[in-house]
Amino acid sequence: MNKTWRRILPAILVLAGLSLSMTDPAAGYAAPGSAAPTEGITVYLHTSALLEGTEYTLGQVASVYSSDPARSQALGQLPLGPIPARPTLMPSGMIRERIAAAAGQAVVVGGRIAILPAPLVPEDQRWFYAALLAFVEAQDTFKEGRIEIELLNSPLLLEGLRDDAVEERGMASGWEDRIVFEADRSFYGSGFRSSLSNGSIPAGTMQVTYRVMAPAGAGPAGRTAGGRHTLEGSLRIWIHHFLPVARAAVDLPADQPLTEEVLIFSEEDVSLVQSDFVVQGDEIHGYKTVSSLRRGDRLEGQRLQRVLAVRAGDRVKITVARPGLRITLPGRAFRSGSVGDIIDVRPEATTKRFQARITSKGEVLVESD
Repeated sequence: MNKTWRRILPAILVLAGLSLSMTDPAAGYAAPGSAAPTEGITVYLHTSALLEGTEYTLGQVASVYSSDPARSQALGQLPLGPIPARPTLMPSGMIRERIAAAAGQAVVVGGRIAILPAPLVPEDQRWFYAALLAFVEAQDTFKEGRIEIELLNSPLLLEGLRDDAVEERGMASGWEDRIVFEADRSFYGSGFRSSLSNGSIPAGTMQVTYRVMAPAGAGPAGRTAGGRHTLEGSLRIWIHHFLPVARAAVDLPADQPLTEEVLIFSEEDVSLVQSDFVVQGDEIHGYKTVSSLRRGDRLEGQRLQRVLAVRAGDRVKITVARPGLRITLPGRAFRSGSVGDIIDVRPEATTKRFQARITSKGEVLVESD
């Protein structure tokens, strides 16, 4: 065996083992409930909540369970702040942070909560707002941040709908399951997009059409189809979407690489932002400024540039790391990327490709437990 093969044979064996471990369908799987703690706190967030008063607590938007009933009761009284001024989709992340700060480790189950402020939403209109919040939630693939809904015009569906007319017009209950909303996406405000993730974020104006089906002989007058009355109309809404937006923590010169240390994130209503922006969770590594920024300036896509650390076809240094073993060998990249990106690479000693993380210019890491 020549020296070259003696040098690369251990790497090939490691990569072969790595290939098996990476494709094992059972790897990392745990049976449901197998890791459940025997003691602790579990919080189940409600899907919706009707809130009275001016402040609200965890117990109003979630069910709290613990082996210690007194502890559950105390956590249920955890204050979460003032009740929103509009129909709101409250993010679970905010509630998780409050719970962690007050009780330490806890299991929190659930997503956004649809909140209706009882003093501000007439009782006979709550079904409509509940359905509208569910519709907006379905439009948001980003699933982050707080969303507040503002009606820019009152739909005919709600005009004159008061307690004495509810039963007469068939709007007493269950109508949230009979209304269908559709959005004209051209009415989204332009520019409401995360610069780095390029993910669409609903914010700004939206034209919404609705259609309500009522059994024959019930509900408001409208077009009749198949023995059922149909009420159709449209409305415009404003989606206030609050997200943690990146700003410069210090004065930044041109060509400054982006890191967490030079940025701060503050919650902003991105529907009021007139340019693109960067939000918390976007991958900032591998970008640099193309012009100077003053402290407090918002990061905008036009002032950032992606810096490629590896280009497709480049020769790269591949480091293979497993517990107790670390081997470096030459190879080639099949995709371009910046530091932190995952790309396909192939060691020169084999025809098999592996996924690797770019660690620096011309260097990648393949790792496995």
